[in-house]
Amino acid sequence: MTYNLLKFGHILGAILVGAGLVGVWMADLRSRQLRDLAQFAEAVRNIAVFYDGLGVPGALLLLVSGTWMISGFYGGSAFLDIP
Repeated sequence: MTYNLLKFGHILGAILVGAGLVGVWMADLRSRQLRDLAQFAEAVRNIAVFYDGLGVPGALLLLVSGTWMISGFYGGSAFLDIP
């Protein structure tokens, strides 16, 4: 049961990172077309929202679930001894 939850968390983290990167990419494309400073500032704020709201939490979820799955497979911190 734990493995299935960790696998779900890992897939969810990958989806969040992907969505965040696509959102940053689209907001960046939009910001390059703008000439008005207020609209440009809004586009840059959208980049920060996508990065901080989706990208970073997704990466942290990937880190935690992946490390937990690896340590569960190798029985604790024994995976650190493998070259």
